[in-house]
Amino acid sequence: MMDTTMTSDEMIRQISGIPDQLGVSACFGAPIEREGHTVIPAARVTFGYGMGFGRGSGGKDLPSTNGHTATDGGEGEGGGGGGGGGSAPVAIIHIKDTGVEVEPIVDSTRVSLAGIAFSAWAVFWITWTIRTIARERAKTRRHEIDRANS
Repeated sequence: MMDTTMTSDEMIRQISGIPDQLGVSACFGAPIEREGHTVIPAARVTFGYGMGFGRGSGGKDLPSTNGHTATDGGEGEGGGGGGGGGSAPVAIIHIKDTGVEVEPIVDSTRVSLAGIAFSAWAVFWITWTIRTIARERAKTRRHEIDRANS
């Protein structure tokens, strides 16, 4: 049987070193120099990872068709892991003789999706409010009719 403790310890060691390996170079690109100007691209870098492992246990008694008890042999192992990441440009740092400028990069897709999500949220709550008011008015109207008929 393979020693899984060594494997998982090695995996943890390698994964825990990822942030150190990314460093500044993952966020800031190589400076580009042209005609007295230096441009440095900047990005947002994200990553995540996870892992899990399982062990087995002894067998358990299982009923069989002939009335006797059968024993499941037990044992087991398991394991898994995964990760992912991404990056998105956020700004350009422009260095020139007159000074330094930071030009943000606006992700129009993200802005559009945020607008759509906000609109959907607003429509939901407006509809919920109107529906609640209509129910309360109908309830009040039913009480008025019941009192008038009594």
